[in-house]
Amino acid sequence: MLISQTHKLRAIEPGDVEQLLAWENDASTWWLGASLSPYSKAVMIKYAEGGHDIYRDKQLRLILDTCNEEGQWRTVGAVDLYDYDPRNHRAGVGIVIDQNERRNGNAFVGLEMLSKYAFEHLGVHQLYAEVPGGHYPSIGLFKKAGYVGDEVRKDWVRKGSIWKDVILLQKFAEN
Repeated sequence: MLISQTHKLRAIEPGDVEQLLAWENDASTWWLGASLSPYSKAVMIKYAEGGHDIYRDKQLRLILDTCNEEGQWRTVGAVDLYDYDPRNHRAGVGIVIDQNERRNGNAFVGLEMLSKYAFEHLGVHQLYAEVPGGHYPSIGLFKKAGYVGDEVRKDWVRKGSIWKDVILLQKFAEN
């Protein structure tokens, strides 16, 4: 577990299944990722029961929790490393913050904690994010978190019948 005074990143647990189902089965966001259909509860339970290995699976999801003034933890989101490439020491980054927890700084803290984990523990040299063009809150978030670049990948993702550009942003480990 990775922990600060206000947030922690932790492994997925069976108690996270309902929240994961809500995020993963939100059809309005499927165009942003690889999913094209809903996940069943049985599949999500199996996933939450563990057995994850970033070296084997080339991906890792961690749950982001925050602590209130009374010392109680609650889940606010999840961060992902995907397309992990151990040869070239890079990985893609994804983040989801619960609708009710957005614009509270949680995403920034989650990205910072994930970066520290990837750079210090996995030895990753580079993290990258592919952000839909025009999604200014996400672009601003990643730039605030130290990601740079403005490479436009034209018509990179499809949302229904419309093709959307993505902006490639990168963050490098400090040498």
